Amino acid sequence: MNLGSGEGAILRTALTALGIVFAAGALTAADPPAVAPDAAGYTKTIDPFFKSYCNSCHTGEKSKGDFRVEPAVLPNDFTDTTAKGKWKEIVNVLSSHEMPPKKSKQPTAAEVSAVVDWVTAQTVRAELAQRSRSVTLRRLNREEYRNSIRDLIGIDFDVSTFPQDAAAGGFDNNGGALTMSPVQIETYLSAARQVLDRALVDGPRPKGIKWHFDPKAGPSDRTRVRFDAKNNAIVNGGNNKQESNWVVIHHFSWDKSVNARDFQVPVAGDYVIRVHAAGRTPGRPAVLKSAEGYLAKRREDQDKKNPMGVAHSKAVFDQDLGHVKTDRMYDYGPPRMRASLQLGPQARTVAEIDVDAPPDKPRAYEFTARFTTESAGVRFDNVYNIPSVLENFWFQGQDDFARPELLIDWFEIEGPVYSAWPPPSHTNILFDSPGRRNNERGYASEVLSRFMRRAYRRPVAPAEVAAKMALYDAGRKAGLPFTEAIKRPLTAILVSPHFLFLVEPSGDPTAPARPLTDHELASRLSYFLWSAPPDEPLMSAADAGRLADKAERLKQVDRLLADPRHEAFVRNFAGQWLNLRDVGTNPPAPDLFPQYDRHLEISIVKESESFFQTVLDEELDARTLIKSDFVVINERLARFYGITGVRGDEFRKVPVPKGVHRGGIVTQASVLTTTSNGTRTSPVKRGAFVLKTLLGIDPGLPVANVGEIAPKVPGIDKATVRKRLEIHRQLTQCARCHNKIDPPGFALENYNASGEWRDQEGFGYKGRIGTNDPKIDASALMPDGTKIVGVAGLQAALLKQEDQFLQCLAAKFLTYALGRELGLADQPTVKAAAAHMKQNGRTLKSLIRFVATSEPFETK
Repeated sequence: MNLGSGEGAILRTALTALGIVFAAGALTAADPPAVAPDAAGYTKTIDPFFKSYCNSCHTGEKSKGDFRVEPAVLPNDFTDTTAKGKWKEIVNVLSSHEMPPKKSKQPTAAEVSAVVDWVTAQTVRAELAQRSRSVTLRRLNREEYRNSIRDLIGIDFDVSTFPQDAAAGGFDNNGGALTMSPVQIETYLSAARQVLDRALVDGPRPKGIKWHFDPKAGPSDRTRVRFDAKNNAIVNGGNNKQESNWVVIHHFSWDKSVNARDFQVPVAGDYVIRVHAAGRTPGRPAVLKSAEGYLAKRREDQDKKNPMGVAHSKAVFDQDLGHVKTDRMYDYGPPRMRASLQLGPQARTVAEIDVDAPPDKPRAYEFTARFTTESAGVRFDNVYNIPSVLENFWFQGQDDFARPELLIDWFEIEGPVYSAWPPPSHTNILFDSPGRRNNERGYASEVLSRFMRRAYRRPVAPAEVAAKMALYDAGRKAGLPFTEAIKRPLTAILVSPHFLFLVEPSGDPTAPARPLTDHELASRLSYFLWSAPPDEPLMSAADAGRLADKAERLKQVDRLLADPRHEAFVRNFAGQWLNLRDVGTNPPAPDLFPQYDRHLEISIVKESESFFQTVLDEELDARTLIKSDFVVINERLARFYGITGVRGDEFRKVPVPKGVHRGGIVTQASVLTTTSNGTRTSPVKRGAFVLKTLLGIDPGLPVANVGEIAPKVPGIDKATVRKRLEIHRQLTQCARCHNKIDPPGFALENYNASGEWRDQEGFGYKGRIGTNDPKIDASALMPDGTKIVGVAGLQAALLKQEDQFLQCLAAKFLTYALGRELGLADQPTVKAAAAHMKQNGRTLKSLIRFVATSEPFETK
């Protein structure tokens, strides 16, 4: 399908009509007019204060700290971003009594208060003026675009090739950061074409296939299965054991996969990959027996070579056998199967699951994957990981060592699969109508009108439909069949700003705000809680004008939160608030932290999401996020945390056993790994996370050109992380920040860089802990003088700062819901939200209900 040059003109015209300026490779909102400065207030309050306490140090070319307060450098203009930041810094240093220096002349409390109040008032005034005069055009981010296409058309479209969305204020749904580039416009145009080509079909239902594969163990690629003239697929059972019909995959290796390849499906579409499989999981006695054989043989060989070293070889034998007897890595779970799909040169994982069916009761496991007509292959591996450590690396990959084994009997590919023909993606657009048979053009107009209403999330005017009908008419005039002709205006709709943006035009520029329309409220609400467009009940409420009523809006909030689609809020809000998207970007080094593997990495993200969702859905006290008497884990995490009795890969609520130091966000491995450096912990990162994420305190930026800890400090290679930071804090320019940031981080030092609990810091081989290695000192002195010890002390200190935590949480929710960064003008709303929570059980749901009925949410 090709679009004519007129389509680009329509797109540019639509963007221009919405007040967008296309320049410098990006689309940005036009700058609002400046706010007149308060010259009288500056003369009365600020100028005399500067003359008395600041000018002697902070004027001229050689001003201290390179900070100048002359009007030419620090203008009385709070709409200027740079100037606003400098005024904010003045408030910060005055409020914290950092300035003027202690040896200088000191202002009275009343003088400081007057300056702070004036700066605050001017900041609020500028924020409100800018907000009322700006046009909010918040582009859909990748997740929102995918969900919008899913709900509008019924196609699950892969957006992984879209440019990454920039984040601002901690979230990637911030309108200020979601710019539009020419590359993105081309991406959206290409995506629209692909979506519609998949969604709209012509002709009879494609003939399906059901190809069956019976792999046999062996290293050869000579086995082929002919399905038709074009497909003579290679089937390989890998270099595995054969037991009756079972191919037994003992461990992961490139030559042990069971696979089929060099085939092409006849039609692109969704196909079911089905594999008949079982798992075999040995118990500890079998593990011990198999390991003992290897260890005994090694001991025997060593004794023959060195009869004088019998005592040493026996000690090593006992030590390594003791490792197998006691280490929890040998409390196996079921084998883990990874199913992969190869299309052309690209390979991707379709699924990873625990195969818990025993050999006497095998199961057919199913996955759905999208195939193109490229040369394809499917592959199955056993990816259950046993950490490779000094005691086992040389025998754990041997086929007779007892470990979880994956058994595969057969597998098959069936498809393309459709729930109906034509598929729902087709009938969602080209619905049945009387006009379809006797008035083709009238039917096309009906199709476009309904599609535009759903795509634009509001009623559409006849003129808008008429403009799109011109594209349809041009297509028909050019001889295109109906389906191809209707794709032209449908594509234009999918690249329209009315679809790609949440458009909220400004009202009267002299007014502080205007109420949102019901349809704008519907979109704000659904993209807040679902990251998706409004459904029909929400649209109907908007059509009827009921969403302006707060009671009706609260009913809709409760309904949306009861729908499974609210998991998108959990994934996108909690995922960014807790930095879960950073998990795996700098993973713990495998040689230092062998317990960390891919299954654990997936699990620690899911733990944090499931924990947040439990607090939300069960309407628990939000302080549970700080400290809880339960965890939400699966079997893999239970092994890692040392919690017994948890079987299965599903996540469930589990009481924290005595002696297990878990419960609450700061004890979760996701947070603990992302706030480490891959090879060691980072109290600085962990402390900054606690301050910024849980208390809303900006820890500030590091001082420029400070550098790392001096590498020539004697004994630095054997110094604990705490000792290293103590050396660093000896620099005066570093102590100011580190005295505030480090204490919460020190309290978490019992958790290593992979999130595992420890009592000592290890300096042995590959970070192993020796008997004489230093014990962890997890004590710290908070800036307010409170002494804390360990994670329990940190949690107690955080709970004492309840108001600050609730206000921080409220600010995060508001930022995400509004799609913009907050300013001083929003602080009354933030405080009111926290107060509302305290009056309503401190639940996350009560916070959501407050946000959805707050003045900033319902106005522009």
